Amino acid sequence: MIAQGLRAFKMVGLLAVVASVAACASGARPGAMTAALDTGHILTASSPFFMAVAVADVGGGRDTNALLASQVSSGDFKTALQQSLQVNTMLATGAPKYDLRATLEDLKQPLIGLSMTVTASVHYVVQPVNYGPPVFDRTITTPYTAAFGDAFVGVERLRLANEGAIRTNISEFVGALAAMPVAGAPRS
Repeated sequence: MIAQGLRAFKMVGLLAVVASVAACASGARPGAMTAALDTGHILTASSPFFMAVAVADVGGGRDTNALLASQVSSGDFKTALQQSLQVNTMLATGAPKYDLRATLEDLKQPLIGLSMTVTASVHYVVQPVNYGPPVFDRTITTPYTAAFGDAFVGVERLRLANEGAIRTNISEFVGALAAMPVAGAPRS
């Protein structure tokens, strides 16, 4: 009886290993990287960043190779930034007052693990469109851990950790920008 239970346990373990190895990596999804509304910093029309920021350039991302690890592409990161700015009433709908440039400088990923922590470092520069000095120029580094219970397959946990690290990073950026008083910033 114990031997049958042990064999069944080994079979389940073997199937888990085969399933995790056979899975294909998929890239981070923009919707899952989009930051939610920052209720602590809701912008009003008097804010210099209210509907005034355009995403000018996003770099540093990498496309995902299905046979390797999940990555964050520059295009998907840009979409997530635009959606996050829109949700937080910062995205310009007409002529922007500010350009945002973001560079994904580092995406530290584990090779393997039950819980996977990914740390994203993104350099953000917000500059008036008239090329005055930047009003925001900072690198933000944020970790995010996807637990074993979040996804059974390792490549999926890594994708979830990538998405969470970028979402948390964007959220921190949006909150910092919204809370920032800008001397001499153009008003609506």
